[in-house]
Amino acid sequence: MLNLIIKPIAKELKVFDSKYKDSLSSDVKLLMLISDYILKNPGKKIRPILLLLVSKMIGEINNKTYSSCILIELLHTATLIHDDVVDDAHFRRGKFSVSSLWKNKIAVLVGDYLLSRGLSLGLQDNDINILKYTSKAVENISEGEIYQMQKSRDLDLNEGEYFEIIKSKTGSLFGCCFQLAAVSNNLTEKSELQKLYGIGEKIGIIFQIKDDILDYNESNFTGKLMGNDLKESKINLPLLHTLKKVSLFENQQILKILNKKKVSDDEILFIRKLVYKNDGIEFSKNKIDILVDELINDLEIFSDSKYKKSLIDLINYIKIRNK
Repeated sequence: MLNLIIKPIAKELKVFDSKYKDSLSSDVKLLMLISDYILKNPGKKIRPILLLLVSKMIGEINNKTYSSCILIELLHTATLIHDDVVDDAHFRRGKFSVSSLWKNKIAVLVGDYLLSRGLSLGLQDNDINILKYTSKAVENISEGEIYQMQKSRDLDLNEGEYFEIIKSKTGSLFGCCFQLAAVSNNLTEKSELQKLYGIGEKIGIIFQIKDDILDYNESNFTGKLMGNDLKESKINLPLLHTLKKVSLFENQQILKILNKKKVSDDEILFIRKLVYKNDGIEFSKNKIDILVDELINDLEIFSDSKYKKSLIDLINYIKIRNK
C-alpha cells in the first residue's frame, strides 16, 4: 500500500534517500559504522514522505525541501536513539537498538551528533524559519517526554493531559513537516502556517494513538516487544479508558502492577485482557476515526491533485498499519 502512496513522489524520494545517506557521512570510523547500521535498518520514512507530498500539494520540491526532509529524518532518528537509552530498550524495528550494541554513552553522543548535523544542514539554506520551527519541535518533544515521565511516576493522568503529551511528543514533529513544506515554498503567512501545523499535528496524534493500540496487539506478543508502555509504567489511551471503566479493585490492581520496577509478562497479559474487555481498543479506534474525518474536512481547502490523494491515503495507511 505504501508503494502506491509514494508513487507520485517516487523519484523525489530516491533523491532524498541519496542526500540522506550523504548527510550521514563522517571521517570518524565508529560514526560511519553506526550510520551504516542505521541506514540498513530504515523506518518507513513517513515524515519525509509527508513533507514531500505536502510540498507538491501546495507548490514545488526544491533544495530547501530536501534539506528540510533530511533535517526532519535526522531529528527523528536522534530522538529514537535517545528514547531507547531513556527506556533501556534493546530492540528497535525488530533489530538491536544502537544503545544495546554500542552502549548508552556512545548512543547519546550519536543522537547528539545527528541532531547537530541536521541543524547544520538547516543553516545551509540561510532561512531562519527552518531552524525556528525545528527548534520549537525539539523543545516540544523534550517537554513532552519529561512531562510523560513525571505523570508515569505519579501514575496520575487524565485524557486532556494525555493529548497534551502526545501533541508535544509526536504531533509537534508532524506539524513541523507541514511548516517546513510551507517555508520551502516561501509561504510565511502566520495564519496559513498555523493551519498547516494543526493538520500535521492531528496526523501525529493519529500515529501515536495507533502506536498505543499496537502495544496490545496479540500478534506482536513476544514477551519483550508487546506491552512496552506498560513495562515503562506509561499510561496510554486504551489503558486510560480502561482505568475509568473497571471496578475500583481492578483499577487498584492495574496501578499496583504499573508501580512495580519490573512488570512480568503475565501481568501484561492480565492488563491486556482488561483493556480488551472494557473496550479500550475500540474507544481508541473511534478517536482515530473522528480525527481522520476531521482531517479529510481540513484538507478540503486544497485543490484536488494526485498529491492530495496520496496524502489522504497516507493518513488512512497510518490508521490501519499493523506495525
